[in-house]
Amino acid sequence: MRDLDIMDLKTAEVDRDVTIEGMQTATDLLDLALKELENLSPTCVDTGMSYSERVKKRETEMAALVKALCILGETDAKFGCP
Repeated sequence: MRDLDIMDLKTAEVDRDVTIEGMQTATDLLDLALKELENLSPTCVDTGMSYSERVKKRETEMAALVKALCILGETDAKFGCP
């Protein structure tokens, strides 16, 4: 009976070590993801522009892209190209 207890203890210690390693890996991945999110946040969230300014900028950019399509020879009527 004593040998079984020792084997159970060793198995529990190995399981604990594996669990701790997995938890450390998950923690490291979370830390990396949080750092990446922190780096992206100013670009994605804090643009310094109001909503209406972003809408105007987006509309201007889309108009420029449509113009470029027309210059490049796009013939689809949905773009308004002649």
